[in-house]
Parts: sequence; structure tokens; C-alpha cells
Amino acid sequence: MAVTNEDLLALRDYVTATDSAQYSQLHPDTLLLDMTHSNLIQRHAEIRFDRHDTISHVRSRINRQTGTPPNFQHLQMKDSCGTILHEIPPNDEDRMLGYYNLENGYTVHCIDLNPHSSMSA
Repeated sequence: MAVTNEDLLALRDYVTATDSAQYSQLHPDTLLLDMTHSNLIQRHAEIRFDRHDTISHVRSRINRQTGTPPNFQHLQMKDSCGTILHEIPPNDEDRMLGYYNLENGYTVHCIDLNPHSSMSA
């Protein structure tokens, strides 16, 4: 199968797309956040959340991805430069993500407070 000039132009447009257009097709209530964990090297990129999800729901998703129980999760909300915008202790459950005024591409960093965690350093 030969690659056409049209294919190359489409690839170029995809690769060089502006960041502002990256999230333009998302519903306004959808939020794509990266997720990191204090005991893991890997980064979970662009996990899809809803701005109406409670922190309890976010903790549940983190638990499914990392195994850290929700009551041992201290969360940090970071902007795209890594600046910590919000600290959310384990007992804060009821606020919605929209309360924190996060943007697509921001990061939720989970600090595992479990002293018996099998992943702790």
C-alpha cells in the first residue's frame, strides 16, 4: 500500500495540531487528567473524569488503577507546570472536581499514606 501525499498532509496536521485544539471536541463537563502515584514510576495519561464526579469517585478510580485504598490517599492537584494547586486529605470526600477549577492536562498526584503498602519505598 502506497502512502499518498494526502496521507502525509493529514499526518502532519495531526502531529502539529495546536494544544488549544487538543481538547476542543470534549464535552464541557469532561476533564482529562493525568494521574501519578508516589510509589509508582508510571504515569496514567488522560484519565477521563466528569467535573461533577466527587472526590470519593476519584479516589475509587485511583484505587482501581494503583491498589491504594481511598482512606490512605492524600491527593495533590497540580497544574501543567507541576505547581500544587490544591491538597486534598483522605477525609475530604464530598466536593466535586469542578470545585477545584481544574483544566484538561492537569495532574492528580496520589501520595500513598499506607505504612503497610506493598508498594511503599
